[in-house]
Amino acid sequence: MGVGSGGAPSGVRLSVVLPAFREARVIADTLAALRDGLSGAAPGDLLELIVVDDGSDDATVERARAAGADRVIALGGNRGKGAAVRTGMLAADGEVVVFTDADLQYPPDRIVAVLDRLGGEVGAVLATRGRTADGLLRRLGTHVVSRLAALLVLRGEEFAQHRLGDTQCGLKAFRQDVAHEVFGRCRVDRFGFDVEVLLLLSLLGVPTVVETVEATSGMRRSTVRVVRDGVGILRDLVGIRRRYRRGDYSSVTPDD
Repeated sequence: MGVGSGGAPSGVRLSVVLPAFREARVIADTLAALRDGLSGAAPGDLLELIVVDDGSDDATVERARAAGADRVIALGGNRGKGAAVRTGMLAADGEVVVFTDADLQYPPDRIVAVLDRLGGEVGAVLATRGRTADGLLRRLGTHVVSRLAALLVLRGEEFAQHRLGDTQCGLKAFRQDVAHEVFGRCRVDRFGFDVEVLLLLSLLGVPTVVETVEATSGMRRSTVRVVRDGVGILRDLVGIRRRYRRGDYSSVTPDD
């Protein structure tokens, strides 16, 4: 098992960050499934479940608290998935920190498969979707975004070490120190944040592996709107490329 047992100061072994927007209907079931399904990796108080609400106008916050989330962080406005993930990752106390979707598109056994790859020198594990319940338009959108990321941002060495054809997969795991180094430098608030994370992992020289997982349809339909959010992701990619070219990431080195 890739989850370490050598005591973070908090005593938490594994933190799971759930960015949530209008997830009142499913959040309690998600939290219960994660606590049960991850009990082998991090039983009891060794598991920390963090819900970051991205300005929901339903009862997501109240139901997450009632369902026993260890932390519920309300952003106070719809800032975007990237902002929600970043906030949760930087707040997490676990030796290992995972973020995944609140609708449980990646059930606990898939999370465990990713955790099993994290150990030794490996500082991050990036899931990529194999078979998926997504429709044709979603799959096509994922492919297009990943190729654009390769062309616009993740060139040469930055992309080669990942060999990743699915930049937007919503399941990624990190050692705590790596999570803080990477997410402390992230600036993208919306769906393009995954690409910035990959770029920073490369610039920091973090040993990274890819794990193929089978995604389900989750407990509800995705809030991702392919066309509108695709335009937003493209805007994010252009912004990341601009910052990279003008040297905004130049101070990020493996020895930083």
